[in-house]
Amino acid sequence: MYSTARFATGVMIACSFLAGEVGAQTYPDRPIRFILPYSPGGSYDAVARLFGQALAERWGQQVIVENRPGAAGRIGMEVGIKATPDGHSLIMLGNNQTITPSVHRIVPYDLTRDIDPVGMVATINNVLVVHPSVPVGSVAELLALAKSKPGTINFGSGGTGGITHLAGELFKSMSGVNIVHVPFKGGAFAVIGVVGGETQMMLLNMLNSAPHIKANRLRGLAVTSLKRSAYLPNLPTLDESGLKGYEIVEWYAVAVPVKTPKQIIAKLSDEITRIANSADTKEKLVRQNAEVAPGTAQQLRAFLKADLAKYAKIVKDAGIKPE
Repeated sequence: MYSTARFATGVMIACSFLAGEVGAQTYPDRPIRFILPYSPGGSYDAVARLFGQALAERWGQQVIVENRPGAAGRIGMEVGIKATPDGHSLIMLGNNQTITPSVHRIVPYDLTRDIDPVGMVATINNVLVVHPSVPVGSVAELLALAKSKPGTINFGSGGTGGITHLAGELFKSMSGVNIVHVPFKGGAFAVIGVVGGETQMMLLNMLNSAPHIKANRLRGLAVTSLKRSAYLPNLPTLDESGLKGYEIVEWYAVAVPVKTPKQIIAKLSDEITRIANSADTKEKLVRQNAEVAPGTAQQLRAFLKADLAKYAKIVKDAGIKPE
């Protein structure tokens, strides 16, 4: 026979499971905050508002996108992880969240401890671009030029330790060429720099690079994903071009504060996957030159672990000292 203690424990577990089931059935029962550690107006903001609007329409509850930019995403992440873990506070994740722990000494969150993944939603490719004055038409020609004139080709970035910088450092280490990093005070200034010929090359996301490529202000040489992009299908991948395994894409994912009930996470994940796979969402992502990339919570957890390790290695290999 079961002891009284065992019986009580069993009742507590059953009640806890039932409470979770009831919570999932009634969720959401009030407006949802979508906390975004990025500024208004960018691609992350656009994707968050796209998914927030779709969730609001499906669930009949308002979804409020709350922009909390600053400190390389640390401010917004701190707000997100401290929110009540009941499914009414969502967090938009991106590359900054896996890069920051390697380039900053003080980071108020741990992606392996402080959040529960919901799922990946989309990605946006990067493109290796050069100024038209650079006399190359392929990655092989760029590498040959860089090796023949070491230290004379500059690559721009939006700032030391950001994704455009680390993408360039990975290119540099995998190709073995001596190119010089030129950091600007923000991505917009870096784009102006390469379009104006102040720098010769850059690894720039598709949203910002495609218009300049089509207008012949920049020349695209390759994309940074492992498969070709539907938006610039004639460009090979860097992997195809000799840098085997090169992959850096900008990504968008949804998470919640740790200890959010599993039933609510499952409900959120299922709904977000349906939204991501809808024709309407795919059509709207085209405006961002983004591609839908839905995934499960388990897949996102594994991805975050791998991405943290990837950027930690790039930072270490490049000799970047955490600030």
